[in-house]
Amino acid sequence: MAAQTPNRGGTVVVAAPAEPACLNWLQQACKGIALDAVLEEVLEGAFDLGPRHLTPDLITPRVEYTRKPPFTLTYHIRPEARWSDGVQVSASDFVFTQAAIRKYVSPNADPEDLNRKLVRSVRAVDAKTVRVVLKARSSTWRELFAVVLPRHALAGEDLERVWQDRIDNPRTGAPIGSGPFLVERWERGKELTLRRNPRYWGPHGAYLARLVLRFDVGDPAQALRDGEVDVVHRRPDLGTESGYGQIPGVERFYGPGRSWEHFTIRIGPGGNAALRTKLVRRALAYGLDRAAIVRAAYGAFLPKWRPSENAVFLDGSHGYKPNWSDYRYRPARARRLLEQAGCRRGADGIYVCAGERLSLRFETPAGGSRRRIALEAAQRQLRRVGVEVVPTYTVGTAFFDQVVIPGHFDVALFAWFYDPDIGAPSDIYRCGGAENFGGYCQRLVTRDLDNADRILDPAQRARVLNHADRQMAKDVPVIPLWNEPAAVTVRSTVHGVVPCFPSMIWKAENWWLER
Repeated sequence: MAAQTPNRGGTVVVAAPAEPACLNWLQQACKGIALDAVLEEVLEGAFDLGPRHLTPDLITPRVEYTRKPPFTLTYHIRPEARWSDGVQVSASDFVFTQAAIRKYVSPNADPEDLNRKLVRSVRAVDAKTVRVVLKARSSTWRELFAVVLPRHALAGEDLERVWQDRIDNPRTGAPIGSGPFLVERWERGKELTLRRNPRYWGPHGAYLARLVLRFDVGDPAQALRDGEVDVVHRRPDLGTESGYGQIPGVERFYGPGRSWEHFTIRIGPGGNAALRTKLVRRALAYGLDRAAIVRAAYGAFLPKWRPSENAVFLDGSHGYKPNWSDYRYRPARARRLLEQAGCRRGADGIYVCAGERLSLRFETPAGGSRRRIALEAAQRQLRRVGVEVVPTYTVGTAFFDQVVIPGHFDVALFAWFYDPDIGAPSDIYRCGGAENFGGYCQRLVTRDLDNADRILDPAQRARVLNHADRQMAKDVPVIPLWNEPAAVTVRSTVHGVVPCFPSMIWKAENWWLER
């Protein structure tokens, strides 16, 4: 089938799950997924974070960095990058943005305070070249300058008061931006309308004339049926997928999300003592049919979804390697490993290790259908290899506050959220890490994680992290399950929409309407 030529014009309405409090990126009170969605189409940054990869946005791919102090990054701004009023995006905009962050962003605000913590200085080499000196080497440098502000429009303004309900040049009142859309109007409590930026500098201007974020949508599925919205982004669930599948005139698309579901094994105090033995943890990994668990959770609408095979990188990101792929369902091998660990099967079929019956509390938050499916499947599967699973469902914040953080569990099922290419925070796995709730400590892994945190080259960093991940696959402090998919339901006349959780309108300049 020949590719269709995109039409220009028209309006698409998106069901937005939240409404921003304001549009000022520097104020913590404005932050959230709704503001992020607006900003990614209006104010571009150094890099763009898509569903799989970080890609250069305002800057060219040629970022130079030094390997010895002072650690310096040199950005080359794209020659064609300009603001909607025709002024070139320049090095002075980066310098101005850094000064604004230092003055206005609240300490420890995420992620903008990274600039404050990491950057020593920013200066313009020439109009299109920026030199950034870091306080120390950090692999997080690609997350700097998530948004770049227009100096020529905001210099001299009170940046705590601007952009409450618009993104404009305060001197002229005209909308301003560097992205494919501009903020046209905002009806609080109802909708925010973006219009095409006629001077967008990217590969092509937005095909749509307007994009509307609707905030007053009670039931997104019903709104699709009634023709009130055209696009709904969501986290797919067995309980809702059949309903969306029955809506006439719509299509469903799925892609990689940023949620990594897994079992964390409690190796430290508080867990079953047998779990401190590597052979027992490996027996659990071989005793679980992870492919069957994923099929049970997603197979009804995503039959090709597969288990995650990496504990550091999300599926599909540049660094992903299938380091855990050896752990296929092998119950006989699981039993042999338990016996090698000195465990002996009791009269009830459950192994006893060092005098303690291998009965494990599998904890997870209450209310999640996929997690209930996973625990019930794990209970059946591990029973066949001589391990008793006792599913426990904890309500609300008590799961983390009273179970996970203090280490009162044997195995915990929950999700970490992290970005493609960046990977899991090192504190999850390093010895004594603030988020190392399993109590895992392997000195070689910690060394790799510490080194990776200081590596500026993304490819070299990925190699080091995969080295750590391969060691963890031998130690089994966790058991990967799946990357949760992102889902989008789109009216069939709308083309070009790509799922990108948690974004609602990622790359909306590529959307177009069939006529």
